Amino acid sequence: MKTNHAYLLSAKSLTLVLGTAFTLSALATTEEEVHKQFIVKPGGKVVVDVAVGSITVDTNASGEVRVDVKRKVGRKSKADEQKYLKDYPIEFTQDGDTITIRCRSEKMQGGFIWSHRVNEAQYTITVPPQFNAKLHTAGGPIQVDDLTGDVKADTSGGGLHFARLHGPLNGDTSGGPIHVADCDGDLKIGTSGGGIDVAGGGGSLDGSTSGGPVKVSNFRGPAKVETSGGGITLENVAGKIYGETSGGAIHARLVAPLPGPVKLSTSGGGITVTVPADAAFDLDAATSAGSVNSELPVTVTGKIRHDHLRGPVNGGGTPVTLRTSGGGIHIVKGDSVAKAEADK
Repeated sequence: MKTNHAYLLSAKSLTLVLGTAFTLSALATTEEEVHKQFIVKPGGKVVVDVAVGSITVDTNASGEVRVDVKRKVGRKSKADEQKYLKDYPIEFTQDGDTITIRCRSEKMQGGFIWSHRVNEAQYTITVPPQFNAKLHTAGGPIQVDDLTGDVKADTSGGGLHFARLHGPLNGDTSGGPIHVADCDGDLKIGTSGGGIDVAGGGGSLDGSTSGGPVKVSNFRGPAKVETSGGGITLENVAGKIYGETSGGAIHARLVAPLPGPVKLSTSGGGITVTVPADAAFDLDAATSAGSVNSELPVTVTGKIRHDHLRGPVNGGGTPVTLRTSGGGIHIVKGDSVAKAEADK
């Protein structure tokens, strides 16, 4: 009897899979391409506000904003697809040097019928090198490269990627990771659905996520990063450092002389800080779930305890505060780590 039940279950599963595959294969799609060009002056702005689609913004050598859009729509019939494209057109407006691109959200009745609906769009935009951008999509990733200006980007359905930007950046997503490479300016980025990776660049950094790890490397300026869903890695940050996580370990490689105070805390792992042998700082490290040890000599202030180490290193200087309730704390001399890596 058990074998018969298993056979019936497999047959039902196969029927469901075949039925779903047939429904998807029977679903046709209509594709649309739109191409626009607008004459503008440097310093203008492109505004994108769409319900579905990815957005890519790059630069060109002309005094134009060029927009290329590809849409794919799937419905139960070709007539329904044509109706959708007519009812929800892509709208373009120009007000001086501001170009606005909009596509309204479809009003659904009775919820989605996934097997009968396909909505896809790609917005590819090039602008003069000195330009501003305000970008919003509820259904795709956003990428902006090589722009000098104010950039604001938010999506609830994809990741964010920024490279070689010069100017203020405000990026937010609830559905993907954030990658920032060689960007200079006041950088404020946040996600609740992925990790954060910042490499190179400078200015100031404020990054937060509740859904992944954070890594910052070779950044010139103060950095504040927070996560409740992963570890934190900080390498060669030339500025004040603040890092907090409740979901992982913290690894930091500091530069000398320390350019600003360092404060790191976690409730979900240990802390390892690599410091050049000649770095001068005031250490205050405490843990409630392990011990504190240092490869650099510390002139201990107060009572000697295995879980709390406080005092000046190399005569003292910039404060370094470390706190964890989820592991030990290790202060490692920089050249010892380099040797260990070379021995691998």
